[in-house]
Amino acid sequence: MPEAIREGDIPGVQLRRRQRLPVVREEAWKWLVEPAKLARWLADEAEVEPGLAGGLLLRGTTPRVDPPPAASWQERGRTVELAPPELWGLLFERLDANWSAPTRLILKLHAVPDGSELDVLQHGFQRLPLSIGLTVWESYRLRWRTALARLAAAVAE
Repeated sequence: MPEAIREGDIPGVQLRRRQRLPVVREEAWKWLVEPAKLARWLADEAEVEPGLAGGLLLRGTTPRVDPPPAASWQERGRTVELAPPELWGLLFERLDANWSAPTRLILKLHAVPDGSELDVLQHGFQRLPLSIGLTVWESYRLRWRTALARLAAAVAE
């Protein structure tokens, strides 16, 4: 059965995911910016260049739904906003797919009772070619769901 569209999702345009974490915001921030921690939930390999001029490089080998479906893939995020331990905004793109424009990825941590909540907002899929935009959107919708579940499990260990 297909997953229902969630509040904050606009098919082919933007998607939003939220995940509660049983750690304070400062501890959760480390799971966003430390390569070894990122590699436990978001990609097989991660590189982080800190600071406003920095960014993120992710590599993986799991098959993807979005084109090209090759077994290995690379993604890059270039930092455009940074306010640790609360906000990291990136221009985000899949390098091996020759995207015509990056999406905007905003990772925001909120303090909540008994921990924190990671709010993931990715938008700008409509700037991709019409032939792949909705497929890429759906792929990232599933990817964020899976990755955030892995993050919650890893943080709870």
